[in-house]
Amino acid sequence: MTAFVSEISTARRSAWALPVFTYGVYVTALIVLLYPTASSMAATWLGSSSYHHGVLVAPIAVWMILSGPRITPSTSLIGVIGVVFASMIWIAGNAAGVALIEQIALVSLLIAGAAVNFGREAVKYWLAPLLFLFFMVPFGAAIVPPLQYATANTTVLMLGAVGMPVSLDGILIRTPAGLFEIAEACAGLNFLLAALMVSAVYAISFFRSNRTRLAFVLTAAAVALAANFLRVFLLIMIATLSGMKIAVGPDHLAIGFVFYACVFGVLIWIGERMRLSERKSPDRSPSMMYSPWRKLTAISALLPIATVSLYAGEVVNADVKRSAPQSLSPLNAPGWRILAGPENWRPSTTADRSSVATYVNRDQTVYAALSYFTHDRRSAEIANYHNRAWDNKDWRKIGVSEEMIYLFGDARMTLVDLIAGPEGRRLAAVSIYWRGDKVYKDAGSFKVAQMVDKLRGINPPGGQIIIAAAYRSDPAEALASLRPFTHEVEDFSAWRLRNKND
Repeated sequence: MTAFVSEISTARRSAWALPVFTYGVYVTALIVLLYPTASSMAATWLGSSSYHHGVLVAPIAVWMILSGPRITPSTSLIGVIGVVFASMIWIAGNAAGVALIEQIALVSLLIAGAAVNFGREAVKYWLAPLLFLFFMVPFGAAIVPPLQYATANTTVLMLGAVGMPVSLDGILIRTPAGLFEIAEACAGLNFLLAALMVSAVYAISFFRSNRTRLAFVLTAAAVALAANFLRVFLLIMIATLSGMKIAVGPDHLAIGFVFYACVFGVLIWIGERMRLSERKSPDRSPSMMYSPWRKLTAISALLPIATVSLYAGEVVNADVKRSAPQSLSPLNAPGWRILAGPENWRPSTTADRSSVATYVNRDQTVYAALSYFTHDRRSAEIANYHNRAWDNKDWRKIGVSEEMIYLFGDARMTLVDLIAGPEGRRLAAVSIYWRGDKVYKDAGSFKVAQMVDKLRGINPPGGQIIIAAAYRSDPAEALASLRPFTHEVEDFSAWRLRNKND
């Protein structure tokens, strides 16, 4: 009997040798063929404190898989279909210039490749660890502004509830001790991601029911958000009551670390209570149904990835030989005098050419910043986080509103960014994008048009136009200057004709 069991164990180990090897080849090819995506993920892990955990995700997933049930590997044609689908998502994200979509597709390809090389039975029992791989994606940046506003508003309510005089200006909180900014680092994204990842590992390791796992992860997310609100409230209250002597220097971080350690203790306590109350379900052994492992199926999974990689290099991201104009002609607006741009405001941009001008009409002043990109590319994406009205150094975004703006022959609700700068200056800024001879009022519609064009091998010049005006306390002051200017500015086609270099 012992010899029989040993023979089965040896057979299982040998059955794993080829699938593990081919999956290793698959992963290596994936990283090489889609290197820009893989390298951007790795750079974010190493460069941003919010995403250092990305380095640990794959090893933890492997550990959870090795701790799970043993199966007999097989190949899966459904996995190949998954590879094809994920490859199509990757090329769409690459053409649109949306790194998040590319990275989600890359992780999806890792999971689909596991299905191809190890079979559906493996994916069935490894589903939770495989889904855990999505923590490698540096997601969450888009929710930072909402988290900032939620933290600011909740903190002000809590401070008011304890009787402290407080006022709110976007994400700036004023107390008797001074002004506090709910910066991006204070939004709580770091702690939220950490709580989600730790709770996911705990849930996969200790809970049997997927419903209980999901409930615990959602509970951890709610606790993390509430804890960050409480942390900011306590820090501002302590700083105010101490006359800015406590919770404003290194002790600010120390208090935060101690607070977060206590919160993780609470999460573990909650997890233990849920674990004890979880209804026990019978263990289910993996099916021992035999399915042949086919080399051709494993090899075929590489073809879609190689195809999209080649198409991206030869068509989507083909090099464009085009130069930017030596200088950009300003927008014309009848009745408005054109002066040099302001000395203390320049938008953040990666454009090939840019300019800023000041427009004056009686007592109204408006600033217009223009940018020109010879073509969209990875090192200079037109609709990108780095191209905006603020630089996060001298100028910071403190709020946003939606207003009806008429510009270039079209009136629609448009987002207006409220930004704060040196010496208490405030600007309200409207940003639009252009591509070829068309104008887009938001980054989303611009990205869709870009994706369609680049998939067809079309990559015209484009850029961004930011129109801003100053205000003191009420953004309506800025809109009173912005709206007359946007009504009177020339058609986009006239400006484009003067600046054509393509």
